[in-house]
Amino acid sequence: MKLSEITSYIDPVILDRGRDYLLGGHIMVLDKVKEWIFQAVVEGNELYSVYVELDEDGRIITLECDCPYDYGPVCKHQAAVLLKLREEIPSGSQKDFDFPSTPEKDLKVLLEAQSKDNLVHLPLSLAADSDLVEDRIKLHVSKAGGVEELAECRNLIRTYVNTYSDNYGFVIWRNVGRAVEGAQSVAKKAHEAMENADWVLAVRMNLCIMEEMLSLLQTADDSGGIIGDIIEDSLERIQEVTQSGDRFSQTEVEELFRLLLKESEHSLLEGWSDWQLALLESASRLAKTTDLLREWEEYVSRMISKQEEGTWSGRYFAERIAVLRYRFIQENESRERAKEYLNQNLQFPEFRKFAIQQALDNDSFEEAINLAQEGEELDQARGLPGLVKQWKQFRYEAYRRSGQLDLQRSVGEELVLGGDFSYYHQIKNTYPSAEWPAVYRSMLYKLEKDGWHKEIYTRILVEEQESEKLLEIVKKHPATVEEFYTYLVERFPDEIKRLFQIHIENTANRSSTRKHYQDVCRIIRMLQRARGEAEAEQSVRMLLAKYPRKPAFREKLMKLSFLSES
Repeated sequence: MKLSEITSYIDPVILDRGRDYLLGGHIMVLDKVKEWIFQAVVEGNELYSVYVELDEDGRIITLECDCPYDYGPVCKHQAAVLLKLREEIPSGSQKDFDFPSTPEKDLKVLLEAQSKDNLVHLPLSLAADSDLVEDRIKLHVSKAGGVEELAECRNLIRTYVNTYSDNYGFVIWRNVGRAVEGAQSVAKKAHEAMENADWVLAVRMNLCIMEEMLSLLQTADDSGGIIGDIIEDSLERIQEVTQSGDRFSQTEVEELFRLLLKESEHSLLEGWSDWQLALLESASRLAKTTDLLREWEEYVSRMISKQEEGTWSGRYFAERIAVLRYRFIQENESRERAKEYLNQNLQFPEFRKFAIQQALDNDSFEEAINLAQEGEELDQARGLPGLVKQWKQFRYEAYRRSGQLDLQRSVGEELVLGGDFSYYHQIKNTYPSAEWPAVYRSMLYKLEKDGWHKEIYTRILVEEQESEKLLEIVKKHPATVEEFYTYLVERFPDEIKRLFQIHIENTANRSSTRKHYQDVCRIIRMLQRARGEAEAEQSVRMLLAKYPRKPAFREKLMKLSFLSES
């Protein structure tokens, strides 16, 4: 069904009701989300969300509404939106379409011309029709502060969430952006509180946003990351407030400090350790007295003890707390004390990295090498290859800076053979050109002998133009012809043609869906680029003959642009 043909397909009764909704101003919002996709909010007994997706010819691809109507394919809310789209989208130019809007200055002029009674009546009448509008007006004009204002913030956030939840209380991904609008309004209010130096209220508002969004995460599809971003923004604003701690009264400092500590143990934060740690970090900035620092230490020690011993999450949490302590010591205590604390916590990878980097910066290369070797041995025993690689990288850097060329080359080769090709050119550049072929061939031999790393092996073959060896790899694995044909086709044109044909046949044999058939066509186009249209057409003819009873496959093949009519 095309947008221009809706009157022929929609039930006339539903169409009339949709037209009444359109003329009655029931479409509250109509946005172009992206090209060809539209989201609307239509006011009925409640606010309903309508989703429309069109193709370039104006055909309706997807049409959804979250109202409970189930007596036909199109409800009155959808009909109203389709009529509006048909009216607003100029024929043939949907791509450049944008909705007209009343300029803000015109609305301002109109409002300024109204009497006080009319201005009071307007928000009251709007609020009577919509809980969302009522809650937003209350929040906007509220100056109560304290518990009352926070309750209004929480109510507004929940009203939006409830409005855009389905009948089961779940918010689908398309509606998440609307469901968080209440939180975004409260965020603006929190920013105003910060500008007015109302620090406690600002933090409480941001904590309110965080709690409500954490709750929403349990019942929403946040695959777009919108809810998580709002939580992150709230935590950043809290950090911004605590960085202004010098402007607080002692009473404000203590209130905020204990508020943040308490919030870090909120049940909704269970499993979100980074957000817990962000709150604890903000609290640590306020711990400027001995008593508050001791309280912070006792609190975080208790939280560490609650972590499951021996788990990755438990170690991670303890390490991040140790890093916070270290930064506090760096800022407030002597350099000697900071170094002592650093050396006491080398069991944590982050601290070992700090120590190695400090040694490198101070040209203490042997110290850096020893620390890296020790970390390598420990993490090799623990079975942590990612960390082992990092310690090797530190050793490489220490050898490079200290001019220990043979050791630099040796570790660089280990890193390459372990899968990090970025070191290949670095070590290649340390050899005279006459010596290098023997070195890389030795590396190839080791890869072949010791269970070679396929990607590194083939990258070396490409880099060193070892085309015969590369061809042998492709013969064993015909699908890799896609990746390597450009390096081989000039020297081995017939072999590349044969390998493409094998790859096409193998892929076609496994194909059973339109997506699979499309993939076969993609490989044929690649063969066309490699060996020309005649070879590609030959493959198509072979497949048409082989699969006479697969009409969908044949249709895809016949649409290839180079296929002649013969």
